[in-house]
Amino acid sequence: MNDTELQSSPITLDRRLVLGEIDYQVTAFPAEDHRIDLCIVSSDGDGQVVSEISGGIAPSDLTALTDVLTSTLSGLIAMTQPALSSRSPSGRRDRPPNRGTRWTEADDTRLISRYRTGARLRDLSDEFGRTSGGIRARLEFLGILAPGAPWQPTPDQPAADPPGPRPPADEPPAG
Repeated sequence: MNDTELQSSPITLDRRLVLGEIDYQVTAFPAEDHRIDLCIVSSDGDGQVVSEISGGIAPSDLTALTDVLTSTLSGLIAMTQPALSSRSPSGRRDRPPNRGTRWTEADDTRLISRYRTGARLRDLSDEFGRTSGGIRARLEFLGILAPGAPWQPTPDQPAADPPGPRPPADEPPAG
């Protein structure tokens, strides 16, 4: 539909959507300047207006404005909502705060240093705000820990003996 068809079209978009206690009314209709006049009003259960936005949109700009509004509103949600860790339902374990976020060079350097000085996996998970699997995976990615290798013992804790029979005390271990 081009601007001329829109201008001469008697069709008006009028939609109502109720989400929980909020009633959303969306109206769009052709304007004299070949744009689409759009109005969105939300109201609570008592009929009080909660939010209202309106304006004219050029039909050729609808696709780009969709992306702009989606991105902008997503950013506003992120800025005004509590952090994910405080939104988790009760009874569900909280996600580590840095789970899924990129590692920095400084993080890598500190992780390697802490690992080499004998830090426990649980302590590193707490310190870096990541899962134990994320800590292991990063050390494996960095080539510090072989995939599937046992965690190094802490300096004050001896390494666990490998399973199987032990050689006699006077015989050096094989390998």
